[in-house]
Amino acid sequence: MSGIDTIVKKFDEFENSMKEGLPKVDERLVIDMLHRMKRDDSPMYTIEIFLKEKPNSDEIRSIITEGLGVMPALYDHGTHIVVAHRFNLQMLEYISNNLNVEKIRGTFTGAGRGASIGPVFERDDKPDY
Repeated sequence: MSGIDTIVKKFDEFENSMKEGLPKVDERLVIDMLHRMKRDDSPMYTIEIFLKEKPNSDEIRSIITEGLGVMPALYDHGTHIVVAHRFNLQMLEYISNNLNVEKIRGTFTGAGRGASIGPVFERDDKPDY
């Protein structure tokens, strides 16, 4: 097996592990976060959470505020949640496991100094790949 074949095989294994470990999280977000976490344990992101159905807004605020220590912004009748915070993979897992999540996407906003950029993604945005 050549070096390139090994890279392709390992990348396929990595993609599969992302789908198993964080199936609701955009793969590009996971890859970006892993790169940035080499220098910063919890880089600053604006995370967008898309829920499958309209939630109890108070319950959502409580879950996010208690679990992450930050107040979320709710859009689209509460089915599109935006949170600006320093994130890590465990936080993404917490959100995935505690909310009725359809998908999670995010945008890096700076090395702890970034402010929320507000919602960027649409529910039906297709991945570039």
